[in-house]
Amino acid sequence: MTQSLTFTKSQSRGGIASLCAKAAILMALVFGGSLFTDRQASASTTLNAAAASANAGLAACGSNRGTALYNCVAGVLEKMNNEISSANVSETQRSIATAASQLRAATTKIQAVSAIRQCQSAIAGALRQVKAAGGGYVRGVGDSGLSAIAGVLSRAAALIQSKG
Repeated sequence: MTQSLTFTKSQSRGGIASLCAKAAILMALVFGGSLFTDRQASASTTLNAAAASANAGLAACGSNRGTALYNCVAGVLEKMNNEISSANVSETQRSIATAASQLRAATTKIQAVSAIRQCQSAIAGALRQVKAAGGGYVRGVGDSGLSAIAGVLSRAAALIQSKG
């Protein structure tokens, strides 16, 4: 009888330990998932805030023409790029940095618009990835943040086309 009672106690302890381990894993998954969701929301918030600031910067560029305009828009894009660095969106940042560099080198309206269009194309590709994933997030970035960045680029292209 002592032997069966000991066996029952050890089975009970093993069951409790197993249950606690499962609960710990479940809690880690829940908290880990919520942290991931928070990071995604934070990245999109960062992109949206940077885009709003960039739109204000583009408005200030409106009084320029030619290479002065291209340099002003490049400065706005560079500032936006610095502001989104905490969002960890390296592909987006690379595209924006390239566009800014090409804008600074541009001597014609066609070159300047082309720099913006290439960046728009890269952002559109990232947006397609997000939408293909069900409108959620890809690499921590949601479609609202990328759409805001795309809006800045669209406004920059329109400004260059009208004033460039």
